[in-house]
Amino acid sequence: MSPVIPLRAELSGGCSQAPVLKERGQREVFCGLTGIIWLHRKVQDAFFLVVGSRTCAHLIQSAAGVMIFAEPRFATAIIDERDLAGLADCHDELDRVVNRLLERRPEIRTLFLVGSCPSEVIKLDLGRAAQRLDGIHRPTVRVLNYSGSGIETTFTQGEDACLAAWVPQMPASATHAPDSLLVVGSLPDVVEDQFARLFRDLGLANVRFFPPRHATELPEVGANTRFLLAQPFLAETARLLEARGATHLPRPSPSAWKAPPPGCRPPPRHSASPRRTSMR
Repeated sequence: MSPVIPLRAELSGGCSQAPVLKERGQREVFCGLTGIIWLHRKVQDAFFLVVGSRTCAHLIQSAAGVMIFAEPRFATAIIDERDLAGLADCHDELDRVVNRLLERRPEIRTLFLVGSCPSEVIKLDLGRAAQRLDGIHRPTVRVLNYSGSGIETTFTQGEDACLAAWVPQMPASATHAPDSLLVVGSLPDVVEDQFARLFRDLGLANVRFFPPRHATELPEVGANTRFLLAQPFLAETARLLEARGATHLPRPSPSAWKAPPPGCRPPPRHSASPRRTSMR
């Protein structure tokens, strides 16, 4: 009988010298559907309808920390076995779900059809479905589409895909309109108010935020628009804004920081010496 060939040499130093195996890539991140968690809280008259499986529904509900009975501004149109087997027309089923949703929630002004892994696998064309439904329900409701599938997107790419789908709907600014500043990226309302106050104190009055708090209040964009990225991962949104004529104002971010080259020392910090206090 042949001896067993060791796959790796045994370590003499014990567990302290064992190699650390680390997997990198999309195995360690959530899919783009998780961006709905903060997007649905930001835009108060938008609704996110995920076309996916029960796993998608459980993921979003667990991540959001709300019960579906509270009627949040997101839901999941479940793709079941009949859809996968081709026994039912997915487009007819989707039209029925959307009509029911808009009848129940008349305050919706923008509806996002969000793709998922199951809808991508069965090749469900949500882009064409969004165009068809948008033609039916406009001007009351605008229907848009983007993909939050884990096959195509990771954790941070969900918001980028959502805002990128929204950029073509932004109104164009007039040719001789005054310069404006656009802050791009979802921010909590209290942080947005603080930003607006700081910009106002700096003398910048014409400042808008994207996404807005209401879907009907999309900011104008054009050659007179300068925009800042509040989140560093909105690359596709920035590209589309530049295609609309806007100018990107780069800013430093932790992810963009680079270490100094070897041999270069960082400048010394001029900080006051700590004050010593005595306790009696």
